[in-house]
Amino acid sequence: MSNRQEVITFLEEMKEESGINKRFKESANEVISLLQNNSLLAVEKAVSILEDVGSSDISSYHRTQVWEVVSMLESNSN
Repeated sequence: MSNRQEVITFLEEMKEESGINKRFKESANEVISLLQNNSLLAVEKAVSILEDVGSSDISSYHRTQVWEVVSMLESNSN
């Protein structure tokens, strides 16, 4: 499984968790759509979206998961 596919799977699982707000779900859907595109710019945009949602009103547990996804994406783009 590719790194992008792992991130997509991780985000899909996060969307199903209890306590996830609507804003996160919308952002996750946008990131998933971007990652299905194979450009480097898509990864950078996905990271930007996740950083924004990671600083919003979500639990510290979910914020940590968002940072993990960002880290996965950044390590793949280097």
